[in-house]
Order: sequence, then C-alpha cells, then structure tokens
Amino acid sequence: MNTQLIITLLIMAFMIFMFVWQKFPMGVTTMTCCALLAIFGILSPTEAFSGFTNQSIILVAPMMALSSAITKTSIVPTIRKKVNDLSGKTGMILIVFFFLIVIAFVQFIPATATFSIMVVFLTTLGEEGEVTPSRLLMPMLGISCAWKGFLPIGMGATSFATINARYSEIITNEAYLLQMFDKFKVMMFPVVCLTIYCLIFWRVLPKHGNISTKGLKEVKDTEVLPPAQEKLVYVTFIAVMAVLVLNKWTGSLMYVAPAAGVLVLIYGKALKVPEVTKALTSDMIFLMAGVLGVAQAMTSTGAGEIMGNAILTALGGQPSSLAVMFLFTAVCVVMTTFMSNSATANILYTVAATVCLAGNWDPRGVMLIIAIANVISLGFPSGAAETALIYAAGNYQVSKVLKFTIPYIIIAIVTIALSANFWYPIYG
Repeated sequence: MNTQLIITLLIMAFMIFMFVWQKFPMGVTTMTCCALLAIFGILSPTEAFSGFTNQSIILVAPMMALSSAITKTSIVPTIRKKVNDLSGKTGMILIVFFFLIVIAFVQFIPATATFSIMVVFLTTLGEEGEVTPSRLLMPMLGISCAWKGFLPIGMGATSFATINARYSEIITNEAYLLQMFDKFKVMMFPVVCLTIYCLIFWRVLPKHGNISTKGLKEVKDTEVLPPAQEKLVYVTFIAVMAVLVLNKWTGSLMYVAPAAGVLVLIYGKALKVPEVTKALTSDMIFLMAGVLGVAQAMTSTGAGEIMGNAILTALGGQPSSLAVMFLFTAVCVVMTTFMSNSATANILYTVAATVCLAGNWDPRGVMLIIAIANVISLGFPSGAAETALIYAAGNYQVSKVLKFTIPYIIIAIVTIALSANFWYPIYG
C-alpha cells in the first residue's frame, strides 16, 4: 500500500471522526481535509479545492440564494397555512404531501436543486407536534434516493441509454443492451419497500434540535416584498425551474440558470448583495465542495479501485447468481457511502463489465444494480452533493441518524439484489 493511499485513508478517517464528533461545523472539517490533501501533495491545490467549480456547486449555491428570495414572498405564509391545516388533520397526510413534492421534483431536476427548495418549504413547519423538520428532512432524502430515475420520464427517460454507453464497448452483444423500461422493472420492488419504510420509520429520528430554529425564525420574521418585486421573484423562479425541468434541451444552461436568476433579482432589488453572499458562503456550500475534493482523492489514489478489485477475489470460480447480485449491491452501496456516486459508478461499471465478459454472464442485472445502488447515498455526507446538503441543513450527527439510515441501507441492498436477480440473473 503506497504512502499517498495511506495518507488519503487517514484523512478520510479524520473526516469521519470529525463528522461524528461534530465539535466544529462540517464545512470546516471538509476544508481542513482539502487543505491536508494539498499540503501532503495527494492533490494539487487546484484539484483539492476543485469542488467549488463543480457543476453541482455552481447549480446549488445560487439556487440557495434564489430559494431565499421565495421566503420573502407571500407563498411562504400560504404554504405555512396549508401545512398547519394538514397538521391539524393527520401527520401522515402532511408527510405524504412533502414526499410527493420530492418525488415529482426529482423526476425532472437534480436532487441538489430539489432540496435547496425543500429546505425552504420545511421552514414553514414548527417544532410542535409529531411531524417536525428534523424528522422529515432525512426521510425526504430517502425518498429521493429511491425514486430518482425510477419513472421513465424526465431525467429517467434516457437512463437506459446512459448505462448502455458505460459497458457497450466491453460487451458488444446487442442482446445484452438495456431497453427503456428495464430499470423501471428492477426498481419497482426496492422503491415500494423503501417508500413504505420512510412512511413508517420517520419517527425514529430526533424530534427536536437538528434544524436551526434561528433559520425558522428568520423565515417567519421576513417581511413580504412589494407586489412588483414579488412578481419578479415568481417570474424569475418559474423561468429557472423551466430551464431545469427542460434540461434535456437546455443542456449546460441548467447550471447557469440559478446564477442568472439571482443577478436578475439583485438588479430588480428583490435580493440584496449581503443576502446572496450569505447563501453562497454558507457552511453547507463548504461541506459540499469539500467532500467532492476528498472523493476525488479516494479515486485518484486507487482506494476505490482496490474496493472494486476486491469483488473479483470475493467472487471466486462459479458463484451463484444471487451471490453475485448481493456482492455487487453491497460493494456499490458501501463505496457510494464514502465516495461520490459518480466516482463509484465510473469504477464499478468497468470492473463489472470485465467480470461479466470473463464469466460469459448476462450483464444487465449487474449493470442495473450499479445504476440503482450508487444513489443509495444517505449514510454519510460524502455520498453525494444532495446528501452533504441534507446533513448540513439538518445539522445531523451521523451517529444520531444511524437508526434510520442503517435499516434503510440494508433494505435497499436486499431488495435491489433480489429484484435484479429475479429479472436478469447472470446465467440467463
């Protein structure tokens, strides 16, 4: 094991310890890790802090500022009244209400943008009653992980083609290429089970004290904008959302739209520069940018490749189809817990395709496992940009939410493996 790999693993261990201890803001921890990676020469300074130029950050940072403008409109009191009405009836109706919004949003826009909006919506909830922001934020992430890319519409409509592109150069047999509804079929069972879990077990999360009450007070005390500026906020927000929803046609403009929207609101005096600066420099943004740097180090030093190659050793000679499915699912989920889901997918698609080719296996089930399991990234902030956002927004301690995240991960591993093996066993 080379020196750079050892140092990277030690820095990763330091990040885990600091996240659990939570003595300092998580953004400070990840910035420390990035600095250490640069100091020890694991990454160049540009690479270590490249998270700040990552597309997810470019999207979500101004999106947070844009969402803060929504809190200055009359829509927040309206939503708060609707939430209060639902709270008076039954907590389950309120939970379903928020879950349905997440399900709808993640079909068309990135999860990071979805949750930058949902965090604002959650501020309309109070700390009284059984359903509180602290109890809803993590289950909403669980719903997002389950439903993202599930329906063959919006962002999920072309996912089969994206997966095919990852392995078609290695396995050229056209009979083994995925069709549009293949991912939907395999995801049905996991999605149902994970949705039921989130609907029932949100109660195990802490009731109070995670989401800052200061943030709630700021939203409640914000004065509504004058009518002309309020209309400008609505028009700008709708325009930005349209660009996000139509990302298939708008392409990279999706990542520029929130920043452009913020500039429009500044010029229109609906947002003040200090308000925008506060959103762009929040601990949440530092956390998201920092974990991307650590994830890059995990990839560049070969830590991820070591995990992937371990699969080859564990599989042995002629394993059962179900054993292969469980192993790939478990490894994928573990990797995406500590590395970015894109890095996990990039490593495992190649490894899996090579293994399937060598074993003369049907690769479809394994490839779908990687596509589905690599988004089960709610166990640790480094799993995905939206995961970092949720941990920061909720001020969650990793150790305090394990009783929700661990069972969720176990259910995901079991159901994904069983479903993939049912539809596409490796031996046909």
